[in-house]
Parts: sequence; C-alpha cells; structure tokens
Amino acid sequence: FTLPPLPRNVEFVPLTKDLIPSFKRLNSLTLPVPYPTSFYSESMTEPHHSLTIMALWHPTPPSDPPSVETEKPHLVGAIRCRLLPSSILYISTLCLLAPYRSHGIATHLLQTITARAAEEHKVKSVAAHVWEANEDGLEWYDKRGFEVTGKEEGYYSKLKPNGAMLVQKAISVSDLLA
Repeated sequence: FTLPPLPRNVEFVPLTKDLIPSFKRLNSLTLPVPYPTSFYSESMTEPHHSLTIMALWHPTPPSDPPSVETEKPHLVGAIRCRLLPSSILYISTLCLLAPYRSHGIATHLLQTITARAAEEHKVKSVAAHVWEANEDGLEWYDKRGFEVTGKEEGYYSKLKPNGAMLVQKAISVSDLLA
C-alpha cells in the first residue's frame, strides 16, 4: 500500500468551536449513528482535543497567492480518538465526504493522529469498531494493516445487522515515520 502525498488543497487543523457545527454535519452525513452533544463538547477537552484533527479543503491551495475572491475552506474529513487502557488509541470517528475519498486524506489523518498519540501518549496500538455491514470500511482498515480481532453483537442497536467488528493494529516504525 503506497500513500500518495496529501493534496496541496488540504490543511489539517485542530477542532475549534467554529468548526463544531460542520463536524456534527460531517458525522451525520457519513456515519450511520448519531453522536450526542456531549461527544462534541468532550472533543474540546484534553486529551480528546489533541486526538482530534479536522481536514479542510481549500478551493485554492493555501500556498498559492491569494485570489481576489478567496473562498473559505470547507470541512471534508475528520478523525476523533480517545485513549483506552493498555496503551490503545481508539478511533471514535473517522469520516470523509465521498468526493474526497481518492486523495488519501483519511489515511493521512490516521497516520498523523497515530504518530502524535504514540509520541505524546505512548500508545502501542490503534483500534476501532466498524459496522459489520460496512464492507468498504472493513476493506479500508484491512489495507492499512488492521486485523479483525472480534465481533460485538448489538454494538449498533439501531442498525440492522447490529454487530460491529473490532479492528486493531499494532503501531510499527513505519507508522511513526509517515
């Protein structure tokens, strides 16, 4: 698996209060379950805030000279994680709008947050739950070295089927060098 360079139009930024409405909308558009208001307010507190990254798409790459009419960048992707016991970085949400899925943005989000968490929190592995019917999601994690380590029936109580696959990956040197 070869990761393409991040497009020049993409900028990774921390979550700000101004971005919370866009983050809520992004999650509601791309994920099958709603997240409560507490999820977003908790995202602004440590250690969650340092484990949350927003991907902004600029109509004109930020390094280009500004044009007369500069459009504001828009949120196209995000990752939000939390720390679990046993030095595990848990991916609470990882989402990207469909038109931007061929640019490697989600993988760059994952690698950026993994390297940060390994350095700042000494995590040793990364884990996530993936809805059992989300074949694209399971394949995405598989291509990035994650293994299915279990299945939890009833994890998604409002979805049919309601199970989640637990995927996990040990952090390697290549994850830290990316």
